[in-house]
Amino acid sequence: MYSKIDNAEAFVRFLDRYRTHNEACPSVEHLRRVRLKDGTIREYNYSRRTGLLPEQLKTTFYILLQEYAKAYNQVASTAPLVHQELPSLLTNNVRLAEICDCTDRTIRNHLTTLRNLRLIRTKFRGREHDFELWISQEILWETGEKSKILKGSKSSPSPTNRKSFPLSNIYVETIVNENDRAEMLKCGQGQNEEGQRGRTANQSPENESSELTTERTGLGGGGGRRAQKQAQDEELRNLRADRVRSKLPQLPPRLEKYFAEILMQFWLYAWKVLYPSRDFSKKEQEQAISAIYTGVYNRFDDARTAADWAAFQARQLEKLDRAARYYDHHPEAYLPDPFAVHVAGRGYFDAENTRGFKGIEAWLQRDSALASRRRRAYEEEREKKQKRGESLMRQARRDFEKLRAGQPMRQEVQGKDLMALWNYYRLIFSGLGKKWNDRFMKQFLEQQANDFQPPAYLKPSRQRKLAHAPTVIIVEDYMTWDDGYYS
Repeated sequence: MYSKIDNAEAFVRFLDRYRTHNEACPSVEHLRRVRLKDGTIREYNYSRRTGLLPEQLKTTFYILLQEYAKAYNQVASTAPLVHQELPSLLTNNVRLAEICDCTDRTIRNHLTTLRNLRLIRTKFRGREHDFELWISQEILWETGEKSKILKGSKSSPSPTNRKSFPLSNIYVETIVNENDRAEMLKCGQGQNEEGQRGRTANQSPENESSELTTERTGLGGGGGRRAQKQAQDEELRNLRADRVRSKLPQLPPRLEKYFAEILMQFWLYAWKVLYPSRDFSKKEQEQAISAIYTGVYNRFDDARTAADWAAFQARQLEKLDRAARYYDHHPEAYLPDPFAVHVAGRGYFDAENTRGFKGIEAWLQRDSALASRRRRAYEEEREKKQKRGESLMRQARRDFEKLRAGQPMRQEVQGKDLMALWNYYRLIFSGLGKKWNDRFMKQFLEQQANDFQPPAYLKPSRQRKLAHAPTVIIVEDYMTWDDGYYS
């Protein structure tokens, strides 16, 4: 269960930090020269403190605290699960500027100052979205030894000073016990039966003692009040756990734990990325989970291994990201409810709704096919470029060899000398890229070092064929007579 926020105490802690920072700001000495009427110059020394926080920053933080407490209490009273990260305030500079009656530039500067002081934390959600804002836990709640000292100093007022404390906007939770008596959960300062806030003088003196006394009871001499307090705390924890469980939606019956975790992970992530501003009741969550259970996972009837289910879950979460990006860039698009409200099969996660979540699979397949075609076209173009480069390298080698040997040249390079032929191929290979230009330069330098002579291992194709072809000798009958060679 989320802790409660007391706005008054939180703002007092902020003021302490504010005054501490201003008191620690250094003073800078300045020398000022003033010319008097008689023409003499008099020097004045004055000090000026630097780094002071502006007074308007207190107003901005007070508004932030009010807005954050409102958003925090709303999430804390409706959230089915307690997350490690605290609820955030979704807002923007323009909205805060309207409330604070200043410009959005002033709000932006104040937020930067508060971030530098580590009093708030923000997270940017995109150009077309608000930003998330968290207030430091040290400001929201007391921590450490300072908390203990402050709690010990809050003694009850005297009977002659019965004071009604001002109300705050923190929410109060009540729990009905077995005797039909409502017990109030302690959240900051509570209320007594007279409607007053804080500890009042009508409490018994034994409850106001700052030290915990023990009584010797039984043979073992256990602490009676200590044991009683532990039992009350345990009962209170059980009641809180029952309240949290009562808010959790019911999952389909006879569902394995592994599948239940997959189902809840999908629903909570879909709620976060698709419906961040919606509040679903317990019944609406059960309807959404039922639609997801049937329309997305087909009641988990498909035969898959654990690895296949993990891959399938990753695929579904990827589809949720794709849908969230689409609705982020198309705010005018209509996003249906996760379950059917009036017409059956019109929910976003229903299997019958081909234009809902089910249609994203075809969208991903089209994108995958398009990416495959693009990769194939890229590979074909790269292979074509490779073949053209190899062909030009061979052609350039032969042209330089023919030019050196004085043989007839091709029509494109007739009448060119060595420098003109080199420049001709340099322009061609520069158009193919640095890789081919470097290969051409390397080949030219190697040929130049060898006086443009053809390599010894490169013989005409006819000679290579004759070298590898078998030699056939036809022997006639007369060659075998007498003592001839073939006899």
